Amino acid sequence: MMTEKQPAFVTGKRKYLFCGDHKGLERLTPIIKKVKKENISFEVVYLGEKEETDISMWMRNQKMGTFLYIAMEWSKLENFKHLAVECGFSEEEAQFIGHGVRMIDVFCCKCHQKTKIDSEGLGKLLTTCSRCHLKLSVSDHYSPLRGSYLGYATLDTGSDHR
Repeated sequence: MMTEKQPAFVTGKRKYLFCGDHKGLERLTPIIKKVKKENISFEVVYLGEKEETDISMWMRNQKMGTFLYIAMEWSKLENFKHLAVECGFSEEEAQFIGHGVRMIDVFCCKCHQKTKIDSEGLGKLLTTCSRCHLKLSVSDHYSPLRGSYLGYATLDTGSDHR
């Protein structure tokens, strides 16, 4: 399993929003306790109970100076990250913390298709393109344009994979 990013408290905000699944909210508990202790305005939303449209409306109604934490399974986190950006939260106004198995897309340098793989050991991974079967070395470089990590052709010392 990929090393999980630990949430970090960001000081100086007027309000904090904490969203997540059960395990995600557990990981946010130390920060929630700190905010409570310092008597700062906050809200906690369990994402298993809310519809995406409810969450969208809730995020859109927040005021400037609000900081957002979303902690949930990697498989669902990306959708909520896009939702937060659509609602006006920038990368500087939010932290996205994933847990569990993280699947990533690898962009093939030959056929330009994506192959989904487990991200464990990112930067040291080898995989085979699911479309053209080229052996790829998975880079730790993420391309926002491609929405994936870049896969480069690797020298194969074994059998011919044409």
